[in-house]
Amino acid sequence: MALAKLGLAAVVLAMLLAGGMCPGSQPGAGGVTSSGLFVYIVRAGGGSSLWVGNREGSILSQLGVGFYPPCTPTDGVSLSPDRERVAFAMPTDGQLNDIYVIARNGQSPPINITNTPSVNESDPDWSREGNSIAYAANGDIWSVRPDGSAQRNLTNTPDLVEADPSWSPDGSRIAYTLNPDLPNSEIETIDLDTATRTPVAADKDLDEFGPSWSPTGGRIAFSGRPIGSQVTAEVVDIYVVELATGQRRNVTNARGDVLCVGPAWSPDEAQIAFRGTRKGEPYSHIWSVRPSGSGAGLLVSESGRSETHVDWR
Repeated sequence: MALAKLGLAAVVLAMLLAGGMCPGSQPGAGGVTSSGLFVYIVRAGGGSSLWVGNREGSILSQLGVGFYPPCTPTDGVSLSPDRERVAFAMPTDGQLNDIYVIARNGQSPPINITNTPSVNESDPDWSREGNSIAYAANGDIWSVRPDGSAQRNLTNTPDLVEADPSWSPDGSRIAYTLNPDLPNSEIETIDLDTATRTPVAADKDLDEFGPSWSPTGGRIAFSGRPIGSQVTAEVVDIYVVELATGQRRNVTNARGDVLCVGPAWSPDEAQIAFRGTRKGEPYSHIWSVRPSGSGAGLLVSESGRSETHVDWR
């Protein structure tokens, strides 16, 4: 069902039927279920915090409480493949972002694994093998091991800007946004062995950004914004492209009623989580939708605050 057709009552009903949850209303801890875990950022009262939960509500916890530095994530979060650690971007000493890693069990403080005071870093994405974290810095895509060693520039393009990295399941390629701050940004992939670059869904009438590679590798979800004189309002939807055929589908089709950004696949590839902001409302929340475009509903929502970046594994 398109988001544009969902009234408030329908959204609440869809959330309940889907097992959606509201942070703070269903505390608890338990084992990881088949639905996996999602990690997300909460913004409230001028600050931010890092949370992890599951669809059933049996797991819900805030990470980094009581440690220094406190967890104040900004641009991007990523859960490790074993679901035991979280990578996120956070300002160091109130300055530029570094990439940090924290254990999900909450028993240790966050660790700065990049430690580059003069460089702003964002958009971490953990490889499926768990041995590398990709991130954006200085207009390039970099990688680093979870222990902070082996920092490497993967794209090294002084004349281009790349952001929003997403690993392929086999670790051989990375999808990213090309020139995200320019009109008609595109999604490309780069082969890490050959440096071959391949456009994913180039469309002169669509700004494409924020790719998320599906767990089985056959599809990429991304955010798309129509451009041109025919667009009279801010419209951002989640699209899915089939890599074998190039066929593209608008799976949210919100028509500007909800701005949809930052897709993240569920581990079984049955759902796509994303950040949605209803037209005229000050707060964003985490939604989910099936790749077919059906079953849209709230996944994480609480009044008076925003839930932003999300990763699901």
